[in-house]
Order: sequence, then structure tokens, then C-alpha cells
Amino acid sequence: MLTLYIARHGQTEWNIEKRMQGWENSDLTALGLANAKALGEKLKDVQFQAAYVSTSGRAVDSARAILKGRSISFVQDDIFKEIGLGSWEGKTYDEIKQHDPAMLEAYFQTPEQYMPNGGESFQDFERRVRQALTLILQKHKEGNVLLVSHSVFILMLLNIVKKRPIRELWNSSYVHDTALAVVSISEEGSAVILKEGDGEHRIKQTNVIW
Repeated sequence: MLTLYIARHGQTEWNIEKRMQGWENSDLTALGLANAKALGEKLKDVQFQAAYVSTSGRAVDSARAILKGRSISFVQDDIFKEIGLGSWEGKTYDEIKQHDPAMLEAYFQTPEQYMPNGGESFQDFERRVRQALTLILQKHKEGNVLLVSHSVFILMLLNIVKKRPIRELWNSSYVHDTALAVVSISEEGSAVILKEGDGEHRIKQTNVIW
């Protein structure tokens, strides 16, 4: 039995500014780093056989904080990155709402109809997340594996585990910074979500998005 621990990166500067950051990056805030360290403390008794991390700096820095003091190294791969947001990258929610309101509504209300300008469609993104999950399952049949990624990536992965269509993507627990999900996967591939959106370790709740 494989147990997959899935964590979002810590809070970033762009999270505070409510800027979209898909493939682009901004630094962790002091709170984001502290929450990542707190998650590491929460998971200190879990013996990880491997760790996989998005190549985005905010995810890498979070993984280092979570795994600090451990000898385990981690694999960085673009396949674990957030959905690519194209022309929206770095723009605030209000800026996008002003200049691209119809597509912003589609992004959240009808994701299966969302058509990005230079980014990934949710159909393409779903295929990538499926490939990412397959990559891990091909290498690990048992033990504990850590995955540090991003909010929409995690939502999509859990949506796949739940066997739901893309239109159901947002109908899940909000993925706060460093929120933890835990999924148990048998050798036959059947999966059970043991934990979702767990943020009990976090120093305080924040009202930022993205």
C-alpha cells in the first residue's frame, strides 16, 4: 500500500497581492516558510521513501523546509507545476476581472469551457496531472511518498482520484497554503482519500487566494 502525502507550497508574496502565479513564481513570505516548517514538524514521524516537487521556487523552498533535517533528497520535475496561466501570470484578480471577465468566469464556473491565452486548458492540465500521478505509481507500490505542489494541481489530482469530470474541479475543500491531503493507493490502483485540506498545523488562517 502506497500512502501519498500531498502538500501545497507556503504562502507567497503574490498570494498576498492576489496575483495569479501559475508557472511564474514569487518568494515565500515569512508566514509561508513558518507554515512549511510547521508541516514538517507535523510529519516528523512519517518515514518518507521519496519526495517529488514542482520545479517552481515556492514549492522547492517549501519542500526544503518540510524535509529539513532529513537525509532524503527530492525529485524536481516540471510535470508537478501549477496550471499554466499564460497572459494572466502576475496579474491581479481585479485586473483580470476588468479585462477578461468572461474567461475568468469560465475558469471558476465552467472550467471545461475555459480557453486560456497562452496557458493550459483544463483538459491539457488534467492529462499532465494524470501523467504525474502515473509517474509516481510506476516507481512506488508501497511506503510513504511526499508530493509538494500547488493548489489547482492538488485539486485536479484529487478530482482524478474521485473519478469526477473537470466541471467538478472546484467542488472540494479549499487548498490553503501548506494544506495537506493524504491518499492511500493499493497495488491494484484503487485509491482512498484519507485526509483533504488539513491545515491544523498552520500558524494562522489567511484570506488570500491563488
